[in-house]
Amino acid sequence: MKRFVLVPLLLPLLLNLCAAPAHAAGPANDATARGEPIFKEDFERCTPRDKVLFDESRPGFWNLRYKTWGDNPLLHGCPEAPDITYDPALKGVYDIEVESRATHRPGGFGVKLASDSEFTILDVPNQDATATKHFNVWLPFRKSVRLDGEKLVFRCIGKAAYIDALKFIPVSRFKKSRPLAENELGPATGVICKQPGRYIGWPTIVRTSKGELIVTFSGDRDAHVCPWGKTQMVRSRDNGKTWSDVVTINNTPLDDRDTGVIETCKGTLVVSWFTSLYFEQPTIMRHAWQHHSAKIGPETREQWLGHWVRRSEDNGKTWGGPCRTSVTAPHGPIPLKDGRLIYVGAGDGIAVEESRDDGITWRQIAKIPTPPSIYAEEPHVVECSDGRLVAMFRNEHPDLAQRFLGQSESEDGGRTWTTIHRTKIWGCPPHLICLSDGRLLLVYGHRRPPYGQRACLSCDNGRTWDLQHEITLTDAPDGDLGYPASTQLSDGSILTIYYQKDQPDEKPCLMGTHWRLPKQR
Repeated sequence: MKRFVLVPLLLPLLLNLCAAPAHAAGPANDATARGEPIFKEDFERCTPRDKVLFDESRPGFWNLRYKTWGDNPLLHGCPEAPDITYDPALKGVYDIEVESRATHRPGGFGVKLASDSEFTILDVPNQDATATKHFNVWLPFRKSVRLDGEKLVFRCIGKAAYIDALKFIPVSRFKKSRPLAENELGPATGVICKQPGRYIGWPTIVRTSKGELIVTFSGDRDAHVCPWGKTQMVRSRDNGKTWSDVVTINNTPLDDRDTGVIETCKGTLVVSWFTSLYFEQPTIMRHAWQHHSAKIGPETREQWLGHWVRRSEDNGKTWGGPCRTSVTAPHGPIPLKDGRLIYVGAGDGIAVEESRDDGITWRQIAKIPTPPSIYAEEPHVVECSDGRLVAMFRNEHPDLAQRFLGQSESEDGGRTWTTIHRTKIWGCPPHLICLSDGRLLLVYGHRRPPYGQRACLSCDNGRTWDLQHEITLTDAPDGDLGYPASTQLSDGSILTIYYQKDQPDEKPCLMGTHWRLPKQR
């Protein structure tokens, strides 16, 4: 399909000109999720069929232009052309947009649902078009239309009428996320660690066999991307009411980023992270960083750039040397009931590593099939109560509206996996735990308004997710947030930690929400 760039300055005008009332809208307390768009260009199916000509312009007809328009047809309404009807042959609820051609002549046409009594006039803004400069624009027609048998009708209104394509965007409706009530919050809710003037990001939490809480994160930073990130740690011995001073685990010559932490079945702590030189990108590089960058020679880059784990056999007092892994993920590997460690991460595609010696060595055991429609990265995995493995993935789709989490499952301990499929959960990235009652808890950041941290539960080992009762753990002032991770405390309550700004004029810090689960439905 041909695609033309919509002139940015036209967009606000376009939305004002073409806004149409909602059709079959849901209750005010509902929210919607939008799926992958369906494009339609088969205008030869328009009726009455004898009023549509091919590559022939005559008054009283519609011209389906191929020769002068390339591989895809352009439906052109000639003067005095009659109304024509198009059947999209779709079922369900959709947002509908019409792609038209802006030329130097005033453009527009009428469109309606066959069941409507009146046409909606879609005017094509053309103030930037000339006789030699034409471009395509998408015109919003209707939102939340149920198309079970509905057809579209087009009418010429005496202006240049060009229809290039139709876009049908599937819409699913669900209840808005429920905020936690005051009586559902525990005493450990609030700031865990703040470094004034510095930036903290990408934490993970583990509750050890001794009952301690350990949180690792990338701290003492200038910004989201910078040269100075360090792998740091705080711990709590009173279920998160108070926290220790910060301890630095890693401070390599590069930027030490996303940190995971687990305790193995032998009581070993394993910390994971990756190093980055992304701060050297020309669009990001700051003058203050150039001297540091110049000191990082080729040998240092080769030595330290990559994905890593370190082990501690004395509860984090001392740490062994770094060990390379072929994959990385924000929250690192997980321990399995059989004693293995399994690491689902991004590397050469989405791959799975395992360790059978308590994290000392790692080997790749699988690749997870990924369709081109899902831009999978930053996964996390959980072992369900029945031994099934469920992995979920950030979906960095170019279209923000399409960034629904991906999911894959393994029934054989991680050796084979289903192709990643898209869920209806919008957010990134995921963290999963299996609760004491067998339910799965998923937490994720919500980086579009309303900003914040979200949670969702599954009662059937990840086969379905209860989005009808999605929970808002906290709101946030902007979209620099997320990477939440949870642990269940001895009393059954949950501590979910994450990074975001405590105050709008501050840099992000490490925060937590201590909360009680809703009763199993």
